[in-house]
Amino acid sequence: MKLAGFSSTADGFGFLDRVIPEFPALFPDGMRNDPTGFVLSLMTPLARLILLLVMSLTTQAHAAGAPEALRGKSVVLAWTETRQQRVVGQPNFYSVNGSDSTSIYVSTAGRIFVRRTNSTRAGSGTVERAPGEGSGAYPKGTVLFGGQTMTLIGETKGGAYRTVIEFDANFVSCTARRAIAFQSGKTSIALSPIIHKYVEVKSVTVSGMSCSVKAGNVLAGAT
Repeated sequence: MKLAGFSSTADGFGFLDRVIPEFPALFPDGMRNDPTGFVLSLMTPLARLILLLVMSLTTQAHAAGAPEALRGKSVVLAWTETRQQRVVGQPNFYSVNGSDSTSIYVSTAGRIFVRRTNSTRAGSGTVERAPGEGSGAYPKGTVLFGGQTMTLIGETKGGAYRTVIEFDANFVSCTARRAIAFQSGKTSIALSPIIHKYVEVKSVTVSGMSCSVKAGNVLAGAT
């Protein structure tokens, strides 16, 4: 099974060190070496998304990796999306309704494996990611843990997706929410696993999000 590129880290500022150069227009000069001033200066939608991420990480005392109670388990998400998008180079945006599912396996060693499947009238496509492998043309992925929360970040050209999963005290049930933010004045561009072309997205509405925790590995072959 071919898997590609999710990393796991509890270092929110390490994530910012990578994002700042990719979105320089979002961040004021002189803030890179002043995290507190930097966080307080964030103003745009993408920056607010990152602000929430950093706040959630820095307020958790044990954000050191996958919790023991979650290891050897899988998390399964499902939702629907309505996107305004177009194939890069086409003149007009159009509405696309799709169903999405994401399956996440946390191995007994704390390694994170992710499979996302997107289905529309045009067909379906799947992207699979594992630690230490590059994501190629698909969005970069990062998984972060803090307390009872797992956060998945997907970076695209011009935007970022964030999926926040909150667990109960025993990590046997969960709820989830998902959002996208854009660089100021930009759209989000990424390779579609369905049509294998680059697609430009200018808005996304998420609904009907479900989350469940399952014992064992729902991704055959991932260890």
